[in-house]
Amino acid sequence: MALSQFPVVMPRAVSAIVAAAASLRYLRDTSGDLTWIALEMAQDSLRPAYEASIEALAEGAKAPEASEAFMSSLGGPATLDAFGDALQGFVVATDAWRVYLAGYLSGLPQSCLVGLVYRPLGQSGTWHIERPGYIPAEHAAALRGAPELAALIVAFEAVGA
Repeated sequence: MALSQFPVVMPRAVSAIVAAAASLRYLRDTSGDLTWIALEMAQDSLRPAYEASIEALAEGAKAPEASEAFMSSLGGPATLDAFGDALQGFVVATDAWRVYLAGYLSGLPQSCLVGLVYRPLGQSGTWHIERPGYIPAEHAAALRGAPELAALIVAFEAVGA
């Protein structure tokens, strides 16, 4: 029997899962222009949630009974198997989301991604390349309504997030 760090790693997984779910819900629930940073934060939150969950499952396997007793106080899946099943649903939903997001981004007009902008400087000025700070509302609506985003949020809700 190996020592388990489950009581340490599971709260980290919970925090990462809750943060990712909040970022994804923000994408879905806001309206108007969507900042690039909000999309980046949601996308960047997926990996830590997955990695922390994998670590929690590995630590839980070292002491399953104690781990499941600890899990019962968290409000999510009550067993390691249920948590593992939910994590598999998260993986499937994440893969579908990434395929959707790649297609969505490649379909955005160039003006949403980058542009040449004139900045006056004294008697003259300069042209520089600039990425807009947001995705205009008319383009953001498709992302917010994507079934893949909805499915990913449901996958997080399966673990109680």
